[in-house]
Amino acid sequence: MKKRPISSSSGILWTEEPLIGRHMKPTTSQDNLLTARPLAVLGLLLMVTFVTESVVMSLLSYLFPSLDGLPAVFTDALFLTALSAPAVWWLIARPLELLARRESVTARTVLRSIAEAVIIFDANGTIYTLNHAAETIFGYAPGEMEGRDILLVLPEIAPSEPPLAWGRPPGESRGRHRDGTLLPVEVSVGELELPRGGKFIAIVRDIRPLKRALAAAEEQHALLGSLLQQSAVPVFVLDPEHRVLIWNRACEELTGRKAREMVGTDLAWQAFYPSPTPVLADLVITGELERAREGCGPVRQSHLIPEGLQAEGWYTDLNGRDRYIVFDAAPVRSGSGKLLAVIESLEDITQRKRYEEQLEYQASYDLLTGLVNRNLLADRMRQALLMSRRERREVALFMLDLDSFQSVNDAVGHDEGDRLLKVIAERLAGCVRAEDTVARRDSDEFVVLISDPAASDNAALIAGKLQEAVARPIRLAGREVAVTASVGIAVHPRDGEDAPTLLRNAEAALYRAKELGHQNFQFHTGEMNARSLARMTLENHLRHALERQELVVYYQPKASLSSGAVVGMEALLRWHSPELGVVPPDTFIPLAEETGLILPIGAWVLKTACAQNRAWRDAGIPSPPVAVNLSPRQFRQHDIAAVVAQVLVETGLEPHLLELEITEGMVMQDATRVTAVLGELKQMGLTLAMDDFGTGYSSLGYLKRFPFDKLKIDKSFVRDITRDPDSAAIAKAVIAMAHSLHLKVIAEGVETQGQLNYLQSQGCDEIQGYFLSKPVPAAEFERLLAEQRQLTVHEPGAVCPEKTVLVVDDDEGILGALQRVLLNEGYNVLTAKNAEEAFELLSLNRVLVILSDFRMPGMDGAEFLRRARELYPETVRIMLSGYADINAITNAVNLGAVYKVMYKPWGENDIKENVGEAFRHYALLHSSR
Repeated sequence: MKKRPISSSSGILWTEEPLIGRHMKPTTSQDNLLTARPLAVLGLLLMVTFVTESVVMSLLSYLFPSLDGLPAVFTDALFLTALSAPAVWWLIARPLELLARRESVTARTVLRSIAEAVIIFDANGTIYTLNHAAETIFGYAPGEMEGRDILLVLPEIAPSEPPLAWGRPPGESRGRHRDGTLLPVEVSVGELELPRGGKFIAIVRDIRPLKRALAAAEEQHALLGSLLQQSAVPVFVLDPEHRVLIWNRACEELTGRKAREMVGTDLAWQAFYPSPTPVLADLVITGELERAREGCGPVRQSHLIPEGLQAEGWYTDLNGRDRYIVFDAAPVRSGSGKLLAVIESLEDITQRKRYEEQLEYQASYDLLTGLVNRNLLADRMRQALLMSRRERREVALFMLDLDSFQSVNDAVGHDEGDRLLKVIAERLAGCVRAEDTVARRDSDEFVVLISDPAASDNAALIAGKLQEAVARPIRLAGREVAVTASVGIAVHPRDGEDAPTLLRNAEAALYRAKELGHQNFQFHTGEMNARSLARMTLENHLRHALERQELVVYYQPKASLSSGAVVGMEALLRWHSPELGVVPPDTFIPLAEETGLILPIGAWVLKTACAQNRAWRDAGIPSPPVAVNLSPRQFRQHDIAAVVAQVLVETGLEPHLLELEITEGMVMQDATRVTAVLGELKQMGLTLAMDDFGTGYSSLGYLKRFPFDKLKIDKSFVRDITRDPDSAAIAKAVIAMAHSLHLKVIAEGVETQGQLNYLQSQGCDEIQGYFLSKPVPAAEFERLLAEQRQLTVHEPGAVCPEKTVLVVDDDEGILGALQRVLLNEGYNVLTAKNAEEAFELLSLNRVLVILSDFRMPGMDGAEFLRRARELYPETVRIMLSGYADINAITNAVNLGAVYKVMYKPWGENDIKENVGEAFRHYALLHSSR
């Protein structure tokens, strides 16, 4: 067969070279593949581009979320390009060879199994046969195209023209659809040598999907470029020569550098550094990834992009503003791995960084004072202890608590209270070295940590220095205020090997210092641990006592000393703990006050007492007004009047049936505020009582300002009222003063008839105490009310004859002899072996004459008679002495405590005569009044 070249209008080369026995392929010029097959080259370039794009896809998707459809377009193009003509020729050559070898298999049957469009035609262009794929592309029915001219569907095939005569890319042509429309196709033509004569074969691919994919890709590339420019994320791109390709508007705004200054230059560093310094993209270009992996400098490998780098840090822009920027750089590579460009994005996280720094500061420092807080203190303590072990140094921990700070805070206001804390913080910091630590651990609690070889020796001196600094007056709210501090001291290693132990022991020492009074410091001792542990246990149980219903309100009656009737009751809190047993009020109430638990507990007591009184009234039980103590913290609540009013509304109790007791110390802390609050409570119709009167420093002038209705004499004075002239004098003075102000007086803690008698003799109005009744649960108190139980009252002398004499001697023989002599004379004789018994008898009986021996255990006769004179000045007192202690007896006589001294030995007549004279003296004195 003659071999001749045949060309096509598409530039596809024809050949008459036999194909049987070889791999079929288009016979393009092997010398110039790029010229002969531009479409294949374009496909290859697209593959390179798409592969490169996939490397930075994560970054692009992050920067441009709107490009979610881009990968699908790239995938279609890649698929179509991959199935280029050489591959198709190889796929089709195999079945055609099969056709040649097995003539029993028709060409039609084989061709139908081929997915690509195949048309076989002769030298005249007449279509010999074709497969279903070809019919589908051109829109013809099966068999309709056979026998027709090839130019019907491939009008641009022109075998007589040279291969490269057409201007369109070789291989690409246009086919004609049955409806007359032209469609882009890729055509490859070759010669077949078959047993029945040579034929030509055309492999046709519909490249409309590829065209659409390419168009979409071009559109997406254009969109990508536009989005990079319009993006709010600052982005710039460098080429492999470090020249700027893209510098978007956001990058201009962030750096202050314009794109016209940067594009085309290798000066990207000028936007960030004062001197030539590689930007992150430069490091990617120069292959600094390994250094980044090794942690060289601030650069690190990106977690999202395998070859990407990331860095962050502060830099100053052209306007002098400090910015914190996160830099991300990633390479853009071709399919062969060649670096095409590097894209770098910038994220300004200045606000977030400042917020993080603020959070970090707050985690370590106290916002009010700027001191170290408890978190950083724990770390400082660990470091100090480690250093002390290495260098054999001691570590002293001082825990300071401001005395009565809450009272000052309430008096001057929270703003001024905060200013006080700031001043104290500055003073404490000024007392120690720069390497020492001063921390604020709680509201008004500070910690000072000092490392020193002789910390224990200097601790007392340092504690005193700290206390002096705190105690210096400061002017707050127009007044001069001074506060003191209690200090607990623990020293490492003596008082603890670790930070928690040292803190715990310093706290235990602090508690002890506060127990001993203000402006006190204490070193930790072993016994403090047990006390501190007990306190901690108590506090933990107390926090759950209310919710576990372990707290109970008891009631204690108050009785009138004129009628004996129960005229009031006080609600008293009791705690029955399943684990701790019955906890005394004086143990847990101060703890509740200190921890603030008194607020919910106190509110519960107030509401419970009011509700119980209302319930008794509703049940027809004539219950008296109920008194409830307000704790200092409760009273300092800014809305305490509203709280009380709300309780009255909720319980339905009439205001006149509620009495509020406020301690003397509370009203002296801020007289102006107290006056206003008491006025509000008084206007509600409540009864107000000043509790624990005599323990504070209130003056008559202050008492006149406050709208109190009652004063309560503290039980500490009542307890010794029959034996201590000072206590008796205080009680007497309080009663007289209160009555002058038209206030009623209640004595609490009355336990004996003698105490009652004395108070009654002084005109006290009411008593409360165990002599009348101990505090009892509500059910028992209800029975007391139902029984209308009363106090029996009478004149102190009503049960004793007029001629009563008290004989006091520790010698039972002498005591008995004196008793017999006086009984024979018709006197009512009372005997006592010591001063204690004598005072009790004096409180219960109207004694006119006292005979006391001088020498007695405990209190001698001279002191006893002196006190008896102050307590019972109407008595006539005779001292009996077995020896002459001139000084003691002279002092007793000079004080007026002794009417006569009788020296031993004496006879019965001496006793009769002197006692008779004493009674006559008594009668003479009283008859003259």
